[in-house]
Amino acid sequence: MSEFRIPPISTLAGSVLGSYFKILRSGTIAKRSYFKVALTTLVVLVRTPFQLWEELVYGRRIKRSAPMEPPLFILGHWRSGTTLLHNVLCQDPRAAYLSTYASVFPNNMASTWIFKTFMGLNMPDKRPSDSVALHPDFPQEDEFAFANMQPNAYYNFFYFPSQYAAFYDRAVRHNGLDEREVEHWYRTYAKLLRKAAVSSQGKQLIVKNPVNTARIDKLLRLYPDARFLYIHRNPITVYYSTLRFFQQLMPTLCLEELPNDDFLSEMILDVHDRMMRDFAEQRSLIPAGNLLEVRYDTFAEAPLDALEMIERQLLRRDPSVAMPCYMAYLKSQKGHRTNTYQVDKVDLTYVMKRLEPYMREQNFALPKNVQVITDPTKEPRPTNERP
Repeated sequence: MSEFRIPPISTLAGSVLGSYFKILRSGTIAKRSYFKVALTTLVVLVRTPFQLWEELVYGRRIKRSAPMEPPLFILGHWRSGTTLLHNVLCQDPRAAYLSTYASVFPNNMASTWIFKTFMGLNMPDKRPSDSVALHPDFPQEDEFAFANMQPNAYYNFFYFPSQYAAFYDRAVRHNGLDEREVEHWYRTYAKLLRKAAVSSQGKQLIVKNPVNTARIDKLLRLYPDARFLYIHRNPITVYYSTLRFFQQLMPTLCLEELPNDDFLSEMILDVHDRMMRDFAEQRSLIPAGNLLEVRYDTFAEAPLDALEMIERQLLRRDPSVAMPCYMAYLKSQKGHRTNTYQVDKVDLTYVMKRLEPYMREQNFALPKNVQVITDPTKEPRPTNERP
């Protein structure tokens, strides 16, 4: 899309130096990415000395800060409504969150006068897939930030999608990590969330990260009394929306040869399987009363009812403080339209077969925003195809 253009600098520009080079060694950099990697490396080298100032400033601020309340983690697959929930809940004046600036420059949150100015001048105004507004100060998910603080984060797959399964195993399941790497993972994630809370000066940390849907066990190790808000949506809509989102995002982020649509399709379906299985296995670990599940269509039809339920049942507080803020934000979003998808019948048949167990479990049918077309030249996809 024409409005989604950023300079030829990777989001890895905010990385810790050692982690940056380790991530670059994860795959084969395409020739088309040589200039981008060179510019990104220059930015990493320029901003690395400022990390000493970062440790001094935030080390002191964290020590002086009050203990954190149990965070609220928003869970759900990409394109399930997690961004909408996150943006709404962060309208509460008591909310703390990671900003879009900090999602790229988590190691330079004390140097906003330099790097935030640069980011603000060069970032797009809207997200390509759904026209959600973007700004350095707006709430953002934390996996890109986490990737820029240590190498075992799942969003490294955006740079090297061919390695997505290995990134998932290491960053989500900790397979292949030694004890030192595991402890560094926990320590760094706790540090990131603490910095987010201190930086935004709120009392209730709201964390949105689809990857965390499959990391409940690890989140509970850090925050035993954490609250979890899980939103789920028709898997067919989720699949086609995620495919479109990745098709638009990959040319900007990918450093290796761009994957074709068949690869992206299989990757999305495979990761969906992994994530839903991991969530199903771990959800029982959450203490009673600390998990609330919401269907996207229910939230879309009556958002204020859902938000009042979140306030009372999950956050266990008087909703009267936050509800006016939620109402004002939702009113500002009334012009938003749901995307529609024209899909080939052969592809849809294959996708529905792969997602059928989840559709049956959640009582979903073919969504109305999917329009079926027929291509007589299209051949059926093999059912055993995997990336």
